Amino acid sequence: MTTFGSILPPLSILFGAPAPIAWRISSGVMAVILGSWALTFPRRRHAVNPTRLPLQVVIFSLAMDIAALALAANAIVVPGERQAGVYAAAVTAILIGAGMLFLFAFVYWYDALIGREQPKW
Repeated sequence: MTTFGSILPPLSILFGAPAPIAWRISSGVMAVILGSWALTFPRRRHAVNPTRLPLQVVIFSLAMDIAALALAANAIVVPGERQAGVYAAAVTAILIGAGMLFLFAFVYWYDALIGREQPKW
């Protein structure tokens, strides 16, 4: 998602879209993609694991919802001179959030693996 978000504005500009339009289109596309992912994440996670969401995951999900709202606002109401900055900040938030979710899942997986099987050295 972050890679696609990073290449979308330059690709739009290479196809001849004016910069303000490229930022608005890119923001709208990313708002839809991120918003649909973030809003359905708790339900998809509950289908796989019916336990309560850990606080870190709730915070992550809310941060992604806020980033999606920032992208939607960028597509609709942000003045032209601020569009690139808002877009870059939102895509950076997606990258940081994805990294944190990966680390959270890795630590959870690692702890579960260590808890179940102790190596026999």
